[in-house]
Amino acid sequence: MNSVKKFSPKGNVKNTWQKCPIGALGRVVTGKTPSSNNPEDFGAEIPFVTPSDYGAYNKYAAVAERSLSSIGAQKLQNKLLPPRSVMVTCIGSDMGKVAVNFVPVITNQQINSIIPDPKKVDPDYLYYALRNAYGILREYGLAGTAVPILNKTDFEGICVDLPAITEQRAIAAVLSSLDDKIDLLHRQNKTLESLAATCYSHFFVDNRKTTWAECSVEALAAHDKTSVHPQNNPTTTFYHYSIPAFDDSHMPAKELGESIQSNKYKVSANTILFSKLNPHRDKRIWLIPEFVDENSVCSTEFQVLRPKSPKTLFFLYGFVSHSANYDEIASGVCGTSGSHQRIDPGVIFKFNGFTPDDGALNEYNKIIAPIFTKMHANRESIVGLRAQREFILPKLISGEVKVAC
Repeated sequence: MNSVKKFSPKGNVKNTWQKCPIGALGRVVTGKTPSSNNPEDFGAEIPFVTPSDYGAYNKYAAVAERSLSSIGAQKLQNKLLPPRSVMVTCIGSDMGKVAVNFVPVITNQQINSIIPDPKKVDPDYLYYALRNAYGILREYGLAGTAVPILNKTDFEGICVDLPAITEQRAIAAVLSSLDDKIDLLHRQNKTLESLAATCYSHFFVDNRKTTWAECSVEALAAHDKTSVHPQNNPTTTFYHYSIPAFDDSHMPAKELGESIQSNKYKVSANTILFSKLNPHRDKRIWLIPEFVDENSVCSTEFQVLRPKSPKTLFFLYGFVSHSANYDEIASGVCGTSGSHQRIDPGVIFKFNGFTPDDGALNEYNKIIAPIFTKMHANRESIVGLRAQREFILPKLISGEVKVAC
């Protein structure tokens, strides 16, 4: 682009606030990917952040799918981001996502990052200001290009509204308190998931009885393929258990029938959704508890397992989730496209399992049911906290709502 257009979020900004380009708030760093010809550059020392990692971040980034070795990090030492840098994805469909790193990281070239000058801007405030500018970032990246891209020069020229540093910190503290609660609930659920896996292993791997009869998964669960056509009811609200909803929050998205473009499967209480899409790469198994909203549907990328006996719900979930079993099921993936490979439903339902006795199931269910109830309650709380954050964010960043310093 020939000139740098100055954008700033709209709002009732106080007269004492200043508009300041990103480039004046610190050092902007565009990441870089080491050459694939140098495998020694990759290791386990420094997280190597790419846009695909952002799905695992709420606000903070501490890990990544890949990492660089000390050799690779040394080669890219001018790209190393110290903790509390603000990282923004600046290319493609993922453009405009923002994260703050907890630990030193290096990013690829699809991310522009700001190492903030603490005398000018609070890193947390800058994170929220750029989150609030999501639409502006995307609009700017779409200008005049076939592939959305926001280059370093244009990125540095985008303006944000800055109050005094004390007010920045006060605004960031309000919003961070919500994100900290969200992160705590996410961590609790990870701990509960690990506990559930440990319980399954204790009851049904370490102490599996030789008297338990072997059987296939289809002997334990029906393959429910009840079809629903949301478009036939365009003004009806559906609860859509989609793959993006699973990845985002493990909670269904509320959508009108007119916005759901294809047929879906009906989702009933006490069922399990098993994704057949890229199972070797993305493990998506969704336990649907007893509390299910009316008009719940799921993507046909999920296969619906309905236990033939309610008492086997948690056992069956644990069985197909158990790493050894899941990996074997996922190995049945096929397809010519590397990004869209699937397993045939028969691979899931023909997989060999076993039937525990009622005593073991009852004892296991008493321990495991409260764990899943707590996880579901945490997810509902996360959805509520996110809604609060998204409501107050633009009001604080625009100056519409004043925070006591």
